[in-house]
Amino acid sequence: MKRYPRPAVVWLVASLALAGCGGSSRGQLIGGIHARLAYSEGGGLRVVDTPLGGAASLAGLQTDDVILSINGESVREMPYPEIVEHLRGPVGSSVQLEVFRKGEVKTFIVMRQAYR
Repeated sequence: MKRYPRPAVVWLVASLALAGCGGSSRGQLIGGIHARLAYSEGGGLRVVDTPLGGAASLAGLQTDDVILSINGESVREMPYPEIVEHLRGPVGSSVQLEVFRKGEVKTFIVMRQAYR
């Protein structure tokens, strides 16, 4: 298993709540995981913040977790618009995140929530 160093913020990804998520698509309300993320030097996306009561927090994600993949697709080379596209979706649908935390890789299922 590859060890990832403590991530350093290279470029802060704006809160997905502020990244144009919301609205509707084909009559469905669009939401997301409610987490602020940053690119990590070691690869992946570092969780900067998980607002209390938000989808990421409820699923168990924590500050400094590093997201390695979204629904099985590595985020290492994924451009920002594609990351947003993968994390947002119909409210109530879920997204699977592979996360590196304290030397272990864990899988989390996050149910998307509407943005307030």
